[in-house]
Amino acid sequence: MSRLFTRPSRLLAAGLLGATLGLGGLAAPAHAETGGNTMQVDGRVLPDGRLEVTETITFAGELPRQFEQRFALTEDTLDRAHYSFDVDSVTAKAGGTDLGLTITTQDEAKTVAVNTSGAKGPVTISYVVTGAAREAAPVAGEPARTEVTWNVLQGLDVPLSQVSGGIDTPGAISFVNCESGPVQRLSPCTTFGGGTHGSPQPSFTDGPRAAGEVITLDFAVPGSVVAPNARIEHKWSLDRAFSVNRNTLLASLLPLLLGGALLFWLHRRAGRDLEGHQITPVAEFTPVGPGESSFTVLHDVRPGHVGTVADERVDPIDVTATLLDLAVRGWLRIVELPRDGAHKALDWTFERTAGGEGDLRPFELHLLDAVAPAEGPAAAVSTISEAVTPVVERVQHELYADVVQRGWFDRSPEQTRSRWTMLGWATLVLAIIATIGLVTFTTFGLVGFALTALALGALLIAQEMPRRTTHGSALLAGLSALASQLRTQPTAQLPTGRELAELSRILPYAVVLGGRERWVDALVAADDDDTPDGDDLDWYRAPGDWHLRDLPDSLNAFIVSVQGQLFGR
Repeated sequence: MSRLFTRPSRLLAAGLLGATLGLGGLAAPAHAETGGNTMQVDGRVLPDGRLEVTETITFAGELPRQFEQRFALTEDTLDRAHYSFDVDSVTAKAGGTDLGLTITTQDEAKTVAVNTSGAKGPVTISYVVTGAAREAAPVAGEPARTEVTWNVLQGLDVPLSQVSGGIDTPGAISFVNCESGPVQRLSPCTTFGGGTHGSPQPSFTDGPRAAGEVITLDFAVPGSVVAPNARIEHKWSLDRAFSVNRNTLLASLLPLLLGGALLFWLHRRAGRDLEGHQITPVAEFTPVGPGESSFTVLHDVRPGHVGTVADERVDPIDVTATLLDLAVRGWLRIVELPRDGAHKALDWTFERTAGGEGDLRPFELHLLDAVAPAEGPAAAVSTISEAVTPVVERVQHELYADVVQRGWFDRSPEQTRSRWTMLGWATLVLAIIATIGLVTFTTFGLVGFALTALALGALLIAQEMPRRTTHGSALLAGLSALASQLRTQPTAQLPTGRELAELSRILPYAVVLGGRERWVDALVAADDDDTPDGDDLDWYRAPGDWHLRDLPDSLNAFIVSVQGQLFGR
């Protein structure tokens, strides 16, 4: 129930230990001169956990002109945390007269300077402590307890020959302990006890104590009569902010699972293509004779449409294929310029022609006007960025509008991506703010990582949110079929005498869908003489010594140059 330790018992124990170790004796700890000063400590625990303390200091001789007492306002614990205390209502009296006080709070401590000039008799210091009552660790089968721990002597700058005292409690105590000495080397007090019929309240005696030494009194009372009021404050550290334990892992896993499920549901609901049960053919190879087929484009699907429907965005390859298609259809001509030297890079310009096959979609018209205006000089590939940059955004918008008008998308893929991307960035900003808050004030930094990962996931799926309609899905299936044909269709089965024209019609679609090399090689194979072929192709003009066998290098260089200029804009 209680523990009572006395000086004789401590000396006996020390003597036995010294004999066991073969030591001749134990040196008594050295203390500063105490001068016969004594202190009586009287306290009272209130039901709300506050501790009222009165210290009565009796000086053996003449009172000093001033002395100080320093109260620690924090007590370190494990896990980079500390208990926090408030010491309020501090007063000092001598013979019923209030003494002058100077109170300063600095470095997690409150220092009280007492002016005793002219005072006579014992000096009484009173104060109230909040935060010393802690919830005790539960014991199976026993009621809840509140543990009160306080340094009843601390930070006094005068030595004491003896300190004694006791604390009144609202209920019987179930535990008491007292330790004293330098802060880093505490040992049991001279005597302490309580919880017995004859001594129900915690009490202690100790001394002598040098200036700055402490006496810590610790006792437990029923939790039903004294409420704990301890405050634990944690010191920030990176390890603590990102604590890994069951609670933090579960708290991180939950938003990941729920957020991942939400992203999956959003993509399925808003970004998944509507199913098309039919295939819309884009082009076909139509038999026109024994072993001969003609390439026919269906539904007026242009190469620019092909690339945009295939990957839901307008890329430089789509612009390049559109330029080739405009040339093949007779709206402009690509002209390879003579090189000034063997080591000079190839360059091209464009010639606008009188007219071509089919109509011009708005995006095609603006691109044609940019590279080969009806009035003014045509652009060169080496400077095509300067010509196309002012209109490329409009060309993209018109191409997106065209695929919507054709019924392949419900709304512009560009606007859909933009809207979802903005939502993703907003989510990421909120996740970062939440992460900063969680890392700064809690141990759940891992939850912030989970939220940030979800926000990055939202940014990723934003690129996949454009949704094709049933018609768009049917066209995509047709594009897949055409891509397969362009890679497998025999290149030598074209109508005799029209090989160059038929192969040229295929080329823009092969640039977008793949298989370009085999169709360019077929153009080379269609050359039936060894004379220069600079004007054999209606849509491509080259210097006088140019042959069709030079077309693969020329065309590859043209495509790379155009795309490089557009990418670098």
